[in-house]
Parts: sequence; C-alpha cells; structure tokens
Amino acid sequence: MIIGDSVTTITLLFVTGFILALTIVVIVLYNIQNYKNKKYKKLLDKLEVEKNIIDSMPIVPELSKVETFINNEKLEAMYNEWKSRLDGIKKEQIPRLTDMLIDTEYSLAKMDYKTALYKISKLEMELYKVRTNSNFLLSEIKEITLSEEKNRNIITELKRKYRELRQKFENNKESYDFVADSIKLQFENISNTFEAFEQSMEENDFLETTKIISSIQEMISHMEVVIDELQYFQRE
Repeated sequence: MIIGDSVTTITLLFVTGFILALTIVVIVLYNIQNYKNKKYKKLLDKLEVEKNIIDSMPIVPELSKVETFINNEKLEAMYNEWKSRLDGIKKEQIPRLTDMLIDTEYSLAKMDYKTALYKISKLEMELYKVRTNSNFLLSEIKEITLSEEKNRNIITELKRKYRELRQKFENNKESYDFVADSIKLQFENISNTFEAFEQSMEENDFLETTKIISSIQEMISHMEVVIDELQYFQRE
C-alpha cells in the first residue's frame, strides 16, 4: 500500500513538473512571439508614417504655382513633364506602398515573421525610391517657384556692384585714357542686359533668366578686373 502511494506520488509529481515545464515553455514562446509582433508592428507603423509624409509633400501646391506662370512653350513642356511624374507618384507609387503595407501586416498577423521581415525590407527600399523621386521632383519645381525671389536678390547685389564700379570709373575717368570709350561701351552692355533680365522676368522665361544672370555676373567680374588693374597700372 505504501509502495502504491509512493508510485502515485511520483507520478503526480512527474505530471505536475511536466505541466509546469510545458507552461513555462508556452509562456516563453508567447512572450517571444509577442515581442516580435510588437517590434515588427512598431516598424510597420513607422514606415506607414513615412509613406504619409511622402504623400503629403507640397508638390501639388508648388506645381499649381507653376501653372499660373505658364506663358511660353518651354515652361509649359516642363510643367507637363512634372505633372506626369507627379501622377506616377500619386496614382502608382503611393498606392503600391499602401498595398505593400497591407500585405506585410497580413503576414505579421499570421505570425509568419520570416516573410514579414522580407516584405519589410522590400517596403523600405520602395519607400526610399519613392521618397527620392518626390524630393527630386519638388526641388525641380521649386527652382521655378522660388526663382523670382532668388533671382531678384542676386540681381539686386549685381546692380549694387555695377553702380560701385561705374562710380569708380566716373571718379577716375582720366586714369583710363584711351580705353575709356571701351569701358563705357561695356557698362552700356551690362545696363542693356539688366533690361533683358527684367523682360525675361515679365515673360516668366526662367530658363533665359538664369542665362542672363550668369552673363551679367561674368561681365561684372570682368569689369572689376579691368577697373582695378588699369587704375593700378596708372599709379605705377
């Protein structure tokens, strides 16, 4: 009888130990799965936020500004090309990101973490590509929408240099002797180019405006050398 009780006790202890060990394993596995699930869900939430940030970039309002500027074929062609690229981002690339997010969440819900991690990696690469495309498009458009203010600031500084150089020339005209007429002619060319700049701004010909500014910068830089060096040689 005592032997039978001992066997029963041992059996109960064994079963109890087995159940306890199994319970611990289940709890550990559950915690591991729960940790993975939270980790990947947090990462997915972050990627979804990034997708929404890309989708909310101010490309549409910037492009609308360009639309109000259009009055020549070159700008219209640029606008149409930008609009086509924007449509590709809004109607194809962003929806594809949304589909990838949903698909990854489905794998996560099934606790297929290996597949979920693979899909997350693909999603990150796709996000990078769409973000790069969007940033590049926005920067191109802003080259036009911000160009008026930028160009005005540049031309204001160039006009200041022009006035200073002209004043220096007028104050020391006799120092330039036989080249004075050539210098006057160059100043007139610069003045006419300033007028060409104003004309291009009125016509919203931003590509031509950039070329004109570059030309003025080059002419003024040349005049600075001429004015300063000729004065120096005259003193010598």
